[in-house]
Amino acid sequence: MTLTLAVHSSKGGTGKTSIAVNLAVAFASEGKNTCLIDLDLRGPSLSSMFKPETHFWINDFLSGKCSLKDTLNDIKPEMETSGHIYVSFANPDIGEIRDLVSKDRNWQAGALKALMNGKKELAANSLDVIIFDTSPGVEYESINAVAASDMVIIVHNDTAACFNCTEQLIKGVYTLLDKKCAIIDNMYHGNCLDIIEKSRYGAPVLATIPCMCEIATRSKNEILVHSEPEHLFSKSIMTIKDKIEAMQ
Repeated sequence: MTLTLAVHSSKGGTGKTSIAVNLAVAFASEGKNTCLIDLDLRGPSLSSMFKPETHFWINDFLSGKCSLKDTLNDIKPEMETSGHIYVSFANPDIGEIRDLVSKDRNWQAGALKALMNGKKELAANSLDVIIFDTSPGVEYESINAVAASDMVIIVHNDTAACFNCTEQLIKGVYTLLDKKCAIIDNMYHGNCLDIIEKSRYGAPVLATIPCMCEIATRSKNEILVHSEPEHLFSKSIMTIKDKIEAMQ
């Protein structure tokens, strides 16, 4: 059975995309055929981490201009994973991002239907894991991603705003959509050894990843699970992957 994850956050700046990318590589490194889809249509970033070699973006698929398969790039050779890892990129062109603001509810409803059909298409083609990198907050695109997922992974940081908003997301969105969810505390500034919290707002806390300044100074294209699997961050991602699989 295909597992579909929405990696979400209540606000920007939590490291959501980094978690999503490294998690995708972690699954693929252990033989899972994985698809990473950039649904952060208002702030796409995956295209800056890789080099898209497709004529179609996920935006085109959501608008009914192509199939989901047309948007996929296989980066298995680059990542040297045992499983395939496909990436579908969001269009980073500012005109495309500006155009998204004018999309009405009918377009968003059609996009959700396309996403659900695309998920079925991938499952029928032996994909083991689908990961949606969502936009933060409650934009239509992020709610569509949550609605199309089996589980929501909330990337959270140690700020009062994030605490308040995450609680509202869990109670006001995920619970209403009957979605299983879990929390990752990322860029934590306290002493991780003192943390005993295993759940928050009724959702399990999968890991607490400390703030590591050296990560910010490394190349934006570096994927630590691939380049440095023994790094603390990489080991945390692998632990998160194992816990997600145990929750199925």
